[in-house]
Amino acid sequence: MSINLTDSANYFKNLPHQVDAFNFLQQVTPPEVLDEFARLYRNNAQTNEFTNDWDSVYKLANAAGAKFPELVAAQWALESGWGQHVSGKYNFFGIKGKGTVHQTWEDYGGGPVTVLAEFKDFNTPYDCIDELVTKWYKNYNGYVGANVAADRNSAAYHLKAEGYATDPVYPQKLISLMNKHA
Repeated sequence: MSINLTDSANYFKNLPHQVDAFNFLQQVTPPEVLDEFARLYRNNAQTNEFTNDWDSVYKLANAAGAKFPELVAAQWALESGWGQHVSGKYNFFGIKGKGTVHQTWEDYGGGPVTVLAEFKDFNTPYDCIDELVTKWYKNYNGYVGANVAADRNSAAYHLKAEGYATDPVYPQKLISLMNKHA
């Protein structure tokens, strides 16, 4: 018995047996095939024309489902020095995970300390922005995302309150960037 994958996507209802089937397919598919599938599936001008600037980040954040794409752009500007200093391949937000290791600073309440950390590598700018939006803006794994906020400033404070950053004045820095550039 065979199945057309576009039919399975059209009729996907997030039922347990459907999730199991997609998880099985994900596990047995070689990574290079998944990468090419992702490239083709996401083939849009926003992803293909990324120019590492505020507007490109804004467009990708909007495409990923951020309620406040200007906040994502502010995070990009702050976390990566306007795209000049990534913490891993296409990692503009200091997202930790398996990948590139280097020194960074954190503030756990006693002032900044230098630590060695591992930062996730991404295949594309969209993949990085999509992960940020999925895990911090949308409701994810029991976490209430920043999209719940009524406005962009409240969303900036929400990110800090939920533990996104250790910088005590992180929300104020984001708000300042949004006020100047959004």
